[in-house]
Amino acid sequence: MPRFELIERATQMNSYLLFVSLLSLTFIAYARMSTPDALTLSWKRFWKLSKIESFGFDDEKIRPETQSLLLSNAFISFTLSTYLFLLTYYDRTEALGMALGFVFAFLSFQLLNFRVALFVTDNWKLVSHIAEINKQIWSFVGLVYLALSFLWLIYGQPNELLQQAFLIIGIAGYAWRLIKAWRASLQANLEWYYLILYLCALEILPILFVWRWLSGEYI
Repeated sequence: MPRFELIERATQMNSYLLFVSLLSLTFIAYARMSTPDALTLSWKRFWKLSKIESFGFDDEKIRPETQSLLLSNAFISFTLSTYLFLLTYYDRTEALGMALGFVFAFLSFQLLNFRVALFVTDNWKLVSHIAEINKQIWSFVGLVYLALSFLWLIYGQPNELLQQAFLIIGIAGYAWRLIKAWRASLQANLEWYYLILYLCALEILPILFVWRWLSGEYI
């Protein structure tokens, strides 16, 4: 009897998670209704390394509500994938709390760190360009994480390959964001030593802190 109850709870949990992933898929469907080539544009914008003056070219074809839907999907799918990743190491309640906390903190940090750096260095004119790079990165990475979460739910149990894919996608997206932001800053003639200070103080150190926190050194 206890075994039957455990299986039933797991089935219910998978149903809830599947509903969440279908919610993200609904956002994508509405985004395509608003902008039929939204997925194609998201792919192109992710790889684009144009001069900062031309960043707005493709954005004129995507409505603000479409961009909001893509970013909403990014938040949901990233949180769901993070939760599925953490389930290997923590129980469900703890994994859910850590996933929500990590994703909220990570995305908030992505929104604030470059603003702080540009304000301190008196280069506020770059804010809109770096903010657009964030949108480009996470709109597309969210689509990839949505596909990954579907695979994870279909498989139904921890899988080492999916865990590795989760880490690779996150690291690759983060690194590509830095490359695009670095290029935009250089094109705007931002001094190289500001870039080094920003990279060390507002990118590398927080990552090291989170890594040590997740590894249990601060617990």
